[in-house]
Amino acid sequence: MGGACRYFHPNWFTRYYWGFMASVNLAGFMADQQYGVDRSKNPNIMWPWWHEIMRKKEKGEIPMEMPGYMLAKFRNECEEKWTTQRSDEFSDFLNVMEAE
Repeated sequence: MGGACRYFHPNWFTRYYWGFMASVNLAGFMADQQYGVDRSKNPNIMWPWWHEIMRKKEKGEIPMEMPGYMLAKFRNECEEKWTTQRSDEFSDFLNVMEAE
């Protein structure tokens, strides 16, 4: 039936495909270890700007019902529409993040 020279051997997928995927995964892990990539999930490190907005809301500098996207520097098209519609409601607080 073709023996070892057959191109699509029955064990081809399990042996070579999964072996290649495992090698890629292992190489990525070794690179992370070599260069000291931290894989811990700490939201206080990753999102400091959001925590700054939340602290300002807790202090009362920003009203609690004000959406966070109105303070973000980048907004998509839909958020721009909502910001223009509600800008008169929160006009005093729109520049509170740039004040410092």
